[in-house]
Amino acid sequence: MDNIPCKGQLHGPAIFFRRGADYRWPIQFLSDNIAQWGYNAHQMADQGWHYDVLVHPDDLEELRNGMDLVMNRQEKQYTLQYRIVTADRSTRRVAEFGTYYQQNGEGSRFEGYLMDITRYEHMENKLQEAEDHIEKLTGSSLAGIYIIQDNHFVYVNERFAHIFGYEPDELMNQPATIIAKPGDEDLMLENIRRRIEGEPGVSRTYRNIHKEGHLVDVEVLGNRIIFRNEPAVIGTVIDLTATGETYRRLKLADTILQHTNEGVAVTDAKGLIQWVNPAFSDITGYSLQEVMGRNPRILKSQRHKPVFYENMWDSLRAEGFWRGEIWNRRKNGEVYPELLTINAIRDEAGITIQYVSVFNDLSDRIKTEELLRHQKYHDSLTGLPNRFLLMDRLSVSISRAYQEKRMLALMFLDVDRFKRINDTLGHVVGDELIQAFSQRLVETLRDGDTVSRVVGDEFVVLLEMVPGDEAAATVANKIIKSLMKPFRIQGHEIHITVSIGIGLYPEDGKDPETLLKNAEVAMFQAKKYGMNNYRLYSTAMNQRARLKLELENEIRIGLEKNEFFLHYQPQVDVLRGVVESAETLMRWQHPEKGLISPAEFIPVAEETGLIIPMGLYTMRRAFQQAREWKVTGCHRMVLSFNLSPTQFQQQDLYEQIRWLLSQTQADPEMLEVEVTESTTMLDPDFAAETLNKLKKLGIRVAMDDFGTGYSSLALLSRLPVDKLKIDRSFVTGIETSQDKQAIVSAMVGMAKRLGMVVVAEGVEKTSERDFLIEIGCDLIQGFLYSKPLPLGDFQEYVKLQRKNKPIEG
Repeated sequence: MDNIPCKGQLHGPAIFFRRGADYRWPIQFLSDNIAQWGYNAHQMADQGWHYDVLVHPDDLEELRNGMDLVMNRQEKQYTLQYRIVTADRSTRRVAEFGTYYQQNGEGSRFEGYLMDITRYEHMENKLQEAEDHIEKLTGSSLAGIYIIQDNHFVYVNERFAHIFGYEPDELMNQPATIIAKPGDEDLMLENIRRRIEGEPGVSRTYRNIHKEGHLVDVEVLGNRIIFRNEPAVIGTVIDLTATGETYRRLKLADTILQHTNEGVAVTDAKGLIQWVNPAFSDITGYSLQEVMGRNPRILKSQRHKPVFYENMWDSLRAEGFWRGEIWNRRKNGEVYPELLTINAIRDEAGITIQYVSVFNDLSDRIKTEELLRHQKYHDSLTGLPNRFLLMDRLSVSISRAYQEKRMLALMFLDVDRFKRINDTLGHVVGDELIQAFSQRLVETLRDGDTVSRVVGDEFVVLLEMVPGDEAAATVANKIIKSLMKPFRIQGHEIHITVSIGIGLYPEDGKDPETLLKNAEVAMFQAKKYGMNNYRLYSTAMNQRARLKLELENEIRIGLEKNEFFLHYQPQVDVLRGVVESAETLMRWQHPEKGLISPAEFIPVAEETGLIIPMGLYTMRRAFQQAREWKVTGCHRMVLSFNLSPTQFQQQDLYEQIRWLLSQTQADPEMLEVEVTESTTMLDPDFAAETLNKLKKLGIRVAMDDFGTGYSSLALLSRLPVDKLKIDRSFVTGIETSQDKQAIVSAMVGMAKRLGMVVVAEGVEKTSERDFLIEIGCDLIQGFLYSKPLPLGDFQEYVKLQRKNKPIEG
């Protein structure tokens, strides 16, 4: 990823990404500042998230079409706009600037960055209204009015342009120095710089250059403003050769003061108020009549010590100028912050005769800063401390526990099967459940304990003043008991369970990161012992977790480097002695460890979510192989592929398969999907709906490991099953077991009555095969005929079979 900066640099507004070009765009990299939308970049990449879950559903189809267009055209750089759904379910509009990198094999990807453009969308109308307002105020003005930003004119009224012989459009976006007298360019730029930095403007006379080349005498006054969210200089120009100069100057000054959003107050040398503008009254609540002749100290908030005001007056007396933030009090008693600038007005003798104060109300800015501070350290959904605040408190608590030589406990909680609740009842119900769960958890614990939501359905509890592991276990049991009462959310009665891991300071970790990691390790161990369980951390857990983590990382690398490949195991028609179909089975050739057993890496892939990209990889390779066989005419047989429980439960599985068929141009009649009996039982309605949709595409359906679950005949009759695969546990030793013979005979008879083809798995002996043939089994799969073979060996096996058939076991 050479063209993406290192993670430590990715905290600016641009969110950098790299994602695969597969149907759901698997996330390979996101910069840390995705946190501004409530997501954890590392977790999303580690857990195998897909980018399409972030895209607003109404924009997904249009984005897919845009991506397809980029993939199929010569120009691979692109810019797209669409909406993103944040972790708190709000919507942001983003602009994506990216490049499509097409590679042979599985490495095609998109890389680029995202910019949040929501505020610009909202600002567009307001900006136009503001500029229309400026035009109305200044268009008929007798004074020339300009706005300079980045040393260029970004606004001039008609009068300003005409003073120098131009039309307004001729000056727009031109350098300000276009009207400077030759030799005065640097002086003009220096004056602009000083105004931008906040130095108050002084009315001065200049000689500028007319479009036709002659000099024009003008009086100029400019000051700093914020225009389009950036600093700029707004100023007036009076043509000293024109008539009515005094009137125009007074009119201009009055217009500016009446319409500015900044409060302005003028006092005499003694500090008594002589005049205030409307913005002063809007901000403070006092009218001109109420403050006339009074001292501005009526606004004092009592927040500042006397030395603050002493320093202010020292600056005014010495420099004639003071600028700073100050807290004042409105008429209604509310204390508010403001940015105040005071200028002393002196006569020709240098005697101060007046003071002019200009101030901005900073209340909105302060509130925004406080909100951002809260959002930085708290979870947006529950209001609980987030991971940042948790780690800060944990660090302080560990320091205190060290000094006082006492223990503390850290609990890592995970809501069991929360994803299933979310998928079944929807994210709105899921969010409300998380809120109710958080509230009950807080109510169960002591006031001094910290409850933090670290991510999703994972929470951490910090217990101080814990005498030992028995006390921590007591609290864990108390939490489990409190959560046994069902939650009622939007008419649903929801029962939940939790898994809790406990780490104790100092024996399980002497720093926040280690203690939190070990508590999480204990939580995963608790999950293995069933729901509503807790476990205290042990060093053996850490060793197992470390090995699992290493294997997870190696799987991830193996997928990237194409270390995984398919083996093919034939399914033989026992009556004709020919290969009727084949099952694809994934294998892993590790560069250092050699061939790794699926029994070792499949469970880890299931647990970590890597089974999703792994399953997609298997399907793609199987579809490609089926397509190749059809095109070359070498083999025309049914090729089956397995779907894991996690993969089958994906809501968009049908769309994935349909997209792969389109991409690979595979013949669906040469493909067969295998799902286990237990997988279909997780959600029978969903299973029936999904399998029927796949069936309509032309793909065959096989039920694997039949007999190991507890599905009913009613469920089996609802599913569009073409092939029933009898699990090897019933086949092994069937020739000598009357119980197995009775069970398998019943299975075969039932399948035949339902019009299904029957396959027996794990057949290794001729005696097993002979019995299965006798009771009507159609296909045999097992070492008796062949073990799973690499592609080349499998094709040679089929070739020999067709040349020398029939096959004998």
